[in-house]
Amino acid sequence: MTGPERRRRWRDEERFQILAEAFAPGACVADVARQRDVSTSLIYTWRRNLLREQGEG
Repeated sequence: MTGPERRRRWRDEERFQILAEAFAPGACVADVARQRDVSTSLIYTWRRNLLREQGEG
């Protein structure tokens, strides 16, 4: 048996790369999420936070 899974820490560069892939023309967020082993809801959360940060800055 293994211990409980820990939260994965994503570097900013990884996050930006995943966002670029997920929201590229013709891309499917679910496909990118599956390939990168991250939930679709987390990708949308990252995008929402990034847009909020850009709006404030």
